[in-house]
Amino acid sequence: MFCQNCGEKVDSQNQKFCPSCGSEISGTPGAPQAPPLKVEENKVSAPVKSAPVSVSKTVNVYEPGPHSKKTLAFAIVSLVLGGVGFAFGGIYFMRILNPYSYYYSYSLLYMGLIVGGILNVTGLIFGILSRTNCSKARKVEPVNTLEKVGSVFGIFGIIVNSIPVVVLLVLLIISLISFLMYMTMYSMYI
Repeated sequence: MFCQNCGEKVDSQNQKFCPSCGSEISGTPGAPQAPPLKVEENKVSAPVKSAPVSVSKTVNVYEPGPHSKKTLAFAIVSLVLGGVGFAFGGIYFMRILNPYSYYYSYSLLYMGLIVGGILNVTGLIFGILSRTNCSKARKVEPVNTLEKVGSVFGIFGIIVNSIPVVVLLVLLIISLISFLMYMTMYSMYI
């Protein structure tokens, strides 16, 4: 019996692989096989070795859809507005706490708090819009990195904008209560 791949003589008829090239030997044991044709001496041929064939999985790379892009854009706007509103309102809020600050007017102070509050409320709205587009993107678009990053940034945007809004509401309630107490005390003395 001979190897069909390299032409080497196989010693045993029960042998499944060629000792020379390692390829599988086909044929029924006991049936005589003719030796393969020899290649001319001046032509050199390398023995063909069999290699395992692997099936590769196709990886689908999807372009992010419009909802994923809006998710990230709204989240970035939310974070920027949150940072600017926090800084803008925080500067004026710190003037209240600083006893050595001689130059400030209350109208300017309240204006800074109001502008910072408006920026934070707007940033909170953009954070909520980011999360809404994220849920739409998960329903109609394939999973992509842009949507995931936008989702995380949207959550951070909501948190960053919620804190100053809550602080501003507490300050508004405190100032309203103090104003009402002042008006009550003033009306008693008139």
